[in-house]
Amino acid sequence: MDLYYHPISPPCWSVLLLSRELDLSFNLKQISFAPDCPLRETIVKLNPQHQVPTLADGEFGLGESRAILRYLLTAHSGTDDHPLYPKDPKARAVIESRLDFDLGMLYRRAYDYFSPQWNSKSVATEKDLEKVCEALGFLEEFLGRSRYAAGDRLTVADLTLVASVSFLDVCGFGLEKYPKIVAWYDVCKKEIKGYRELVGDRFEDFRNAVLKMKQ
Repeated sequence: MDLYYHPISPPCWSVLLLSRELDLSFNLKQISFAPDCPLRETIVKLNPQHQVPTLADGEFGLGESRAILRYLLTAHSGTDDHPLYPKDPKARAVIESRLDFDLGMLYRRAYDYFSPQWNSKSVATEKDLEKVCEALGFLEEFLGRSRYAAGDRLTVADLTLVASVSFLDVCGFGLEKYPKIVAWYDVCKKEIKGYRELVGDRFEDFRNAVLKMKQ
């Protein structure tokens, strides 16, 4: 499979983390930020949104990181009842809820809060900050009910949520008000395969890229 990605993209981080958990390898196709990147024409054919990550499994193309996570677990995990994505309807429903929460609230709000600061050099609004804090408050509550984001064991929900929390962390957002998130984040960094190499070691690259965009 080909994975069109960028090494400092949080949605790409979650897919790369899952590949380690499932022992999958990709032909990695790195997309640059430049508008004339030669791979962009190829990626648009696979994914009209022309965003990363985009997966190509033969002739099948798929965008949206959380959809890619679901696809890999159902098509390439070797089982229909993987611990990261169990088939029990209630357990899976909670996982799906957390994936949707990340897509529609946590990562979305974090991105909306930070991106204007480097794309248009504008200052984020107090309302945007309140929305991020509200989303983190929900995650703090989820983690007050179970050890991990979707239950008492690591699931794919943790992989995507840890990418979003890492995004907040690398952007300098303080998490001190959320002790349960901090504790969970520390556990995830230790337990998720390849976290340090694929995510943690990219923090400096991410900060340098943001600084360059701000300039």
